[in-house]
Amino acid sequence: MKRSALVMLGALGFVVAGCGSSHAVSLGEPTRQPTTTAQTTTPAAAKPAPTISFEVWFARGDHLVSEPRSHAATRRVATAALAALLAGPTAPERTNGDTTAIPSGTRLLGVSVKDGVANVDLTSEYQSGGGSLSMQMRLGQVVYTLTQFPTVGRVRFALDGAPVNVFSSEGIVLDHPVGRADYQNLAAAPAPLAGSWQSLPPAPVRLQTNLASVWTGTEMLIYGVKGVAADGNFLHASNALVAYNPTSRTWRRLPAPTGQAEYLGRHPAAWSGKEMLVWPDRAFDPSTNRWRQLPKSPASGTGLVAWTGHELIGWGGGCCGDAFSDGAAYNPVTNTWRKLAASPLAPSAAPTGAWDGREVIVLVGDFDPDGHRWPAHFARAAAYNPVTDTWRRIAPLPESRGGATATWDGHELLVVGGAGAPRGGQPAPLSRTGFAYNPAADRWRQLPPMESGRTASAVLWTGKTLLLWGGSESGNGTTVVPPHGLAYDPERNRWSPLPQAPLLGRTDPTAAWTGTQLIVWGGEKPGQNVASAFYDGAAFTPAR
Repeated sequence: MKRSALVMLGALGFVVAGCGSSHAVSLGEPTRQPTTTAQTTTPAAAKPAPTISFEVWFARGDHLVSEPRSHAATRRVATAALAALLAGPTAPERTNGDTTAIPSGTRLLGVSVKDGVANVDLTSEYQSGGGSLSMQMRLGQVVYTLTQFPTVGRVRFALDGAPVNVFSSEGIVLDHPVGRADYQNLAAAPAPLAGSWQSLPPAPVRLQTNLASVWTGTEMLIYGVKGVAADGNFLHASNALVAYNPTSRTWRRLPAPTGQAEYLGRHPAAWSGKEMLVWPDRAFDPSTNRWRQLPKSPASGTGLVAWTGHELIGWGGGCCGDAFSDGAAYNPVTNTWRKLAASPLAPSAAPTGAWDGREVIVLVGDFDPDGHRWPAHFARAAAYNPVTDTWRRIAPLPESRGGATATWDGHELLVVGGAGAPRGGQPAPLSRTGFAYNPAADRWRQLPPMESGRTASAVLWTGKTLLLWGGSESGNGTTVVPPHGLAYDPERNRWSPLPQAPLLGRTDPTAAWTGTQLIVWGGEKPGQNVASAFYDGAAFTPAR
């Protein structure tokens, strides 16, 4: 068993190369709890009109800055974005220093997109007044606003219907489409999230792959595989467990799992408040340092796993060409399993989703393990209510996305990273844009773009910010490891980088949020087999 035993780019099932799922579930504290109280049926309220979100770029000093905007859902999103740009900064934004270099009175005559180029026609007021910096700034405002959309890579300008070859009296040559690279000197890099890193002391066990971790309230428990041979085979490998205490900055070696030997793939884990539940067949109690065997699960695979506060729920999974569509729930109080009601979802070897406090939201991909599209009658997204043991179809992701990670932030399901559906038999590039789902409105919105696409990252919710660290930022057959992590603030709808960690970049690290720190540990060296793993870690403490 070599790298094929790991989960790679396939968390929504259209590219399946592994057995189990990775970083697919947010296990943070839910904001809503399920209840068995009888509900009075009331007429359904009208759903809010769907909206889309995007950014527009203004000037602040001699740099471009982005500001969020929302608009009624429309297929003419480029037109909507340019209209918002021409409307200028809001009063609060002007108070914060935002201005626009676009002259008052400039109107949009038309915009069309073809072959990655947006053709923009503006009125001649666009080139009036201002010096060289003002001209570059106004061009950059339009270019950055349009190139946030995945269908636009460059922009070609026209004024009053005539293509522009030389722009304004400043003599700026515009006889070709231009992109962000032409105005990168105007782009102010976002300030890193304030905080500091500290290296962890060495761990007592060299866990190499298939890592899973939980936070107990005092320790981070890390479960994984050790003993992988130099050539990547698992013949003499086994599972092991260690614990790290960030207060004392000490590790302790924990007993090896007892009972029947298990398959050495990735086993998702959750903290029940008392035990580390390792799907599907064992549990560890750190207060007694003892493992116990769970009853046999009635579900087939090891896919999406979520802790509801009462039950460990798992759905889907598969390996080696299989994809399952069943699920089960384990109650540690009664030490019993129950099989979930049949879902409307397409089978998935690697679904993604999260518990939102009331339902488990599950997302699957469009393609089966052989690359064929699932029939249309299968749902691509559904929500499971454990109180009623029922499923409901929900709005699917606006775009197919494999290798993505889903995290519940208390209000929305944040889906970040991964890539779109393969095109022409070739993997799609990793996507910079993610999506947020509002269960109450059954509506998705697009997130602002990250600085680069990511997959195989550790992603956690802090209660305020989504933190992402590690992973690959290339999906075209080469692996590029980014030098830092990223943070997303839903309130400001913005991404910012994390400070540089005292660690080398890697894929598939494991991570935990302690309430005050992000702890990341382990992971794999890109382009090498799982025997070439990292055995170090670090903790990031955001500034308060």
